[in-house]
Amino acid sequence: MKTKMKKIGALIISFMMLMAMGATVMADTTLEDNGEQGAFTSPDTPVSQDKTLVLNKELKAYNVDAETVKAPTIQYKYTIKAATVPTGATVTDKEGNPTHEDGVQITVPVKAGVGQPTIANSGIVAWSNSDELSTNTNGLANYKDISIDFSNVVFQGAGVYRYEIDEELVDGYTYPTSGVTETSDKTNGHTRYIDVYVRPSTAETASSTLIPYVNGSDAKEWDIYGFTCFYNNSDEITEDNKTTSPVKTTGFVAGTDGTTTVDPDRYYTFNLTLKKIVENDGYGAANIAFPFTVIFTNSTIDKSIDVIGSVISNTVTEWTDPDPSAMTDGTNNDLIKGVVKIKNGGEIKYIGIPNGTSVEVYETNVATGVTYKVTSKLYTTASSSTTTTDESVVSGTAPNSAVAQAATKADKESTKVTFTTTADADNDNTYKVEITNKLLIISPTGVIVRYAPYALLLGAGAMLFILSRRWKKKEEA
Repeated sequence: MKTKMKKIGALIISFMMLMAMGATVMADTTLEDNGEQGAFTSPDTPVSQDKTLVLNKELKAYNVDAETVKAPTIQYKYTIKAATVPTGATVTDKEGNPTHEDGVQITVPVKAGVGQPTIANSGIVAWSNSDELSTNTNGLANYKDISIDFSNVVFQGAGVYRYEIDEELVDGYTYPTSGVTETSDKTNGHTRYIDVYVRPSTAETASSTLIPYVNGSDAKEWDIYGFTCFYNNSDEITEDNKTTSPVKTTGFVAGTDGTTTVDPDRYYTFNLTLKKIVENDGYGAANIAFPFTVIFTNSTIDKSIDVIGSVISNTVTEWTDPDPSAMTDGTNNDLIKGVVKIKNGGEIKYIGIPNGTSVEVYETNVATGVTYKVTSKLYTTASSSTTTTDESVVSGTAPNSAVAQAATKADKESTKVTFTTTADADNDNTYKVEITNKLLIISPTGVIVRYAPYALLLGAGAMLFILSRRWKKKEEA
């Protein structure tokens, strides 16, 4: 029995060792929150790392309603090269660090990178309308991977090698034409620095990707046991200053180095809710679907933008979701349009409109022969609104005066509402357009006929009063 238990125990231990080996081989290649990758299983015994390093690119998205929005169309390109290392640059593992058996302080010089690592997808990281972004009022981080492969690099001895990674936009893309706001990272030149920790491979570290060291001429003879990523090309990196001066980071993401706050690129959006109300007309409220046209115009953006259309009420018919399009100030075909018919109580919401966009809302009155008073309200916050009213609009004809900021677009359009937003700025306004048709009840026509009987009765009464006074005076005389 004891022998059997020993065998089972040995199998369990073997299994755990295999799991540990598997964990080493399949170690996560993404940097930890402190900008580091690599660990020690015991003093002076580091864990071999995968030779692919994954950095993050962050796009921070804003929306006052915290709605999920479609991403803008933008492409970044990343290149890697040997860094120009400051003279005397060193990395220090301070005294007392438990990674060393004798507890001594270890300081090594930083070398310029060698060889040519490669970046996946030719270095291109892209967002498009097919991507969705999480948002809130303060902005939420959305990430893409920058995957860098060192598997073909033949290093020249053990040590720490530094590389420079530069970010730029792919030719044909700009921040404004994509609707993206470039933020303070431009002060750092859109650059990051990678330190790669290298040692010769041994028989113990040999695996499917490593072979024991012979003469160093094969990339597989070099074991990478750690990475770090920094904002700055610092001349001295220690445990004490790593979170202040050079500041470790997981890539092109938000952070601070004590003197410079780095913000990621931002995508600011807003939403529009459109509602129709019919008052004092039960038939119209139940049966008439009023056509609306919503147009978004942005003379700066020429890359594809997709606005999400959300139908809130079942009284919305003939819904046409805006197609992804470039928003320009050219012909109407170049604008994003949403066409919809809405009955009383119907409501729709357009989500993820990039800030800096102008909005036009047109309603066409189709209730021919019915007299409506049309009131348009543009709510820009929860507690205030801008109200415009055409006091007497007869459906089926053009109104007599301009309404809602501008002249009507064409005949039969009872109202138009427009507003403009500011680019490259957060926007905490909630935009809602509410258009109300109130049926005006008219009195019967024919003033003479209508009032004549009452006038005759009034005249007769007056005459009888005068005559009665005269008769009374005669009787008294």
